[in-house]
Amino acid sequence: MAGLLAADGVEQGHLVPILLPRSVDLVVTLLAVLKLGAAYALLDPDWPRTRLDAVVEQLRPPLVVARPGAVAELSAPLWTPAEDGTGEGPARAAVAVRGSDACCVFFTSGTTGRPKGVITPHRATARLFRAGTFARFDRDTVIPLAAALPWDAFSLELWAALYHGGTCVLIGEPFLTAEALRAMVADHGVNTVWLTSSLFNLMVDEDLTALSGLSQVMIGGERLSVRHVGRFLDRFPDTALINGYGPVESTVFTTTHRITAADCARSGGIPLGRPVPGTSVFVLQGSRRCAAGEPGEICVAGDGLAHGYLGEPALTAEKFTEVDIDGERVRLYRTGDLGTRDENGTVEFRGRIDRQVKIRGNRVEPAEVERQIECLVPYVADCRVVPRWNELGGAFELVAFCVPDRTGGGALPDIPAILARHLPVYQRPVDVAFVDSFPLTGSGKLDDRALLASVPKAPVESHHGPIGDPLVHLVAEAFAAVLGSRTVPPDTSFFALGGSSLQAARACTRIGKRAGRPVPLSILYEHASAERLGSWLRSARGTDAVLPPTGDLPPTGDLPPSADLPLTCDLPLTPMELVFLTRHLTAPRDRSGYCLMTWQLHGRLDQDALEAAVAAVHERHQVLRTAFRVDPRPHAEVTDISAPPLELLDARPTVDEAVGALRRLFEEPLEPQDADLWRTALVPVTEPRGWLFGLVVHHIGFDGRSESVLARDLSDAYAGCEPRTAPPTLAERVRLTTAAIAVTDSAGRTERVREEFQDVPQIRWPEGPGPGETGTGHLDVSVPAAVTARLDARGAALGVSRFVVLLSAWADIMAEACGQRDFAVGVPVAERTAPELEQAIGCLINMVPVRLRGAAVGGGEDGIRETGRLVHRAFSRSDVPFTAVAQGVGTTTPGRPPVFQSLFALQDNAPPRLDLPGVVSAFLRQPYAALPLELHLEVWPDENSAGALDVVLSFRRDAVAEATALKLLEGFHDRLALIAAGAAS
Repeated sequence: MAGLLAADGVEQGHLVPILLPRSVDLVVTLLAVLKLGAAYALLDPDWPRTRLDAVVEQLRPPLVVARPGAVAELSAPLWTPAEDGTGEGPARAAVAVRGSDACCVFFTSGTTGRPKGVITPHRATARLFRAGTFARFDRDTVIPLAAALPWDAFSLELWAALYHGGTCVLIGEPFLTAEALRAMVADHGVNTVWLTSSLFNLMVDEDLTALSGLSQVMIGGERLSVRHVGRFLDRFPDTALINGYGPVESTVFTTTHRITAADCARSGGIPLGRPVPGTSVFVLQGSRRCAAGEPGEICVAGDGLAHGYLGEPALTAEKFTEVDIDGERVRLYRTGDLGTRDENGTVEFRGRIDRQVKIRGNRVEPAEVERQIECLVPYVADCRVVPRWNELGGAFELVAFCVPDRTGGGALPDIPAILARHLPVYQRPVDVAFVDSFPLTGSGKLDDRALLASVPKAPVESHHGPIGDPLVHLVAEAFAAVLGSRTVPPDTSFFALGGSSLQAARACTRIGKRAGRPVPLSILYEHASAERLGSWLRSARGTDAVLPPTGDLPPTGDLPPSADLPLTCDLPLTPMELVFLTRHLTAPRDRSGYCLMTWQLHGRLDQDALEAAVAAVHERHQVLRTAFRVDPRPHAEVTDISAPPLELLDARPTVDEAVGALRRLFEEPLEPQDADLWRTALVPVTEPRGWLFGLVVHHIGFDGRSESVLARDLSDAYAGCEPRTAPPTLAERVRLTTAAIAVTDSAGRTERVREEFQDVPQIRWPEGPGPGETGTGHLDVSVPAAVTARLDARGAALGVSRFVVLLSAWADIMAEACGQRDFAVGVPVAERTAPELEQAIGCLINMVPVRLRGAAVGGGEDGIRETGRLVHRAFSRSDVPFTAVAQGVGTTTPGRPPVFQSLFALQDNAPPRLDLPGVVSAFLRQPYAALPLELHLEVWPDENSAGALDVVLSFRRDAVAEATALKLLEGFHDRLALIAAGAAS
């Protein structure tokens, strides 16, 4: 191949454009170009013709390598590799090249209206694969060759394998899908993969198991989602998850960081990490080095630096400068990214100096898109392009706002069609809106938020009638779900409806799961409407056998009918809602039903946007504006009460003092009868500089699962994301929960449960409280990941869950410490039986009593087995409301709760993470202000150590002495260690 290229004019120093798909031909051509001492530029045949022309003109090549018919004639002659791999060119010896010679050219977005060519040398790529680098690259490395061809990540995938004799696996899809990755791991032994952050998020959300079997996962290109990273690490704690950061001017990666579970709780977010080999990173203000923790511009030096920008010496001189650092003149690249560096040299990201944004991993300058629109579109006098986060798509998208030229005339042109001819897909705005003028902030800057808020919501599309074909219906449902639409016309292309490639991948995953067979992304591109893809599914062997009948596929959003339930107001209370309302009315000063949440925030917080987010969540969830009343009977009624204001408190010097200020504020009573259910507040903090954001919600409308829903919806609203599918209304929620309850012989079942707990003895704590003891005490201890793993192994060997093993150990120490072998504990159980309820805020729980006696309190294997039997029996009757049991049992001691005095919970709720653009947040779990029971034992996953557990014991000081609580906690910890040791032996 090198001989053939040389015969047609390719020489050392030439820049050769290549427009070939991922193939053996492509890799051979790259190697041949390099053997001649030339550099390659991988281009995308799907780029608009005008962009291809502009790029080839900048390269000034002797030829363009392409397959026949791939592109029309360009400014250089097209050259095609022989299909049989043969040719008449003379054999050529490899040309000697230096590490500083040009290797490849990458084109990225520029502010001038045309793409910038970045010329990088051989040493820039080779430095990534030196010994001791950030990942394992050797002859055993097997990695998909899946990145977009013009992107520098393609170099990472290709040379990570070939540089050390490893293996690349070619894919035919537009990008790597979950199904393709799973097959590659199984069929070809893929062990390493690179994913953009948005693609990583997609796989974690839609098909986490597709990431099984990998030893190394590199992610980056966009901001990382702590929630998705946390889910991955929970499932794959032993897989190396590496955050890679770097501009193309520093070739692929500048810094990397092996992510741990502890990083998910860092106040500064997941770090960018430390420099890769042959690279230096400085944080500068001007030419001055910043102290540890001081923000500045991230600047890069070393072997990874590009030569500069093709044909743009002025821009090269501006961005690649020389600075005196420690007495040495250093050439460096100014990234435009803001960051800090700690004492260990770890870099953290703090935002951008300019407007640049990443769109699906591609660097985009909004100014370039603005100039293109102004030049290409008639009647546009001025244009501003604003990025908008699309949660469903998992990426930023662009919205263009245009001021019309009043002097022009005629009909408005088809702007999307014009831009499609000139801009690559990731640079095209998803919306184009005309405005009279651009709104400004008080400081005279463009008000991006006001512009985005002015975009009208797209009308709901409809079709001519119900979809009768169940396969077409299935596809249309999946399209609607990922696009956020109510309905989808079956004959309209997914992409004409606004779908992106990542949304298409989500749709393929969902359709494949329901249809029982994989749906490659390329098939959706080929059969892009619901009708066509449904027909393809029907022709695919084995689909009909696993499809539900048409009657089992209700239209999106339909709910089980119930003529007995009202649709708007005066809804019956759930048993637990009635419990909390009764407690509020009988003990209005009790604060055990107040759920407190706090986050520590750092960065550029927009207080107005946060208050607007609170209002949006208040409007989204009916339960937050619902009055819970007893006149004339207990019922719930949705009101139009306004959202609580975001109260701004005086600054506090420390986080602890800010927490104290919030607690004092939130001591003010909530009034569920008046739909006064929640409050929010913000406290400036001096050291470290930032804020403490807090809220309190009454338990009557809130539970543990609601925490993550509330945090997610606040994040969406703050970021201006498109609304997700609306949560069920209060009436719909009642119908969903009612439909899930078994009603057969309900009266008899309730009576049998009452009989079981009628004579349960009350716990007599061994030591009474001291005189005048009040308030709530809290103790905690940690269980290491290795112990947790052995507990799980012990449970598996005995055929029980982790919950049963933990409860058995608790029953053992309770029996010993209290001197009684018969008692009950309460276990909170989520009642989110329908998928729609996972999106709801509310008190969707029941309390299930478990009576522990006999062998269950004796420890050992017999104790674990008997505890498992008792738990199974208790949970099989969890549909019996606890209130019905308690009313029939009562208590013999005034002031003591009926049935049980302690709670035992293994918490598995998703952590409530706030993801606010430009802000780093950390959730600070607060201890309970008061307890409804005398003692709570809760076991939480340790967010800072994958696999470890946090055990938190809370107790009422007026009932349980601290010495007793400490004895119980230490004894519980010791018994877990004994069970684990038995598993190990």
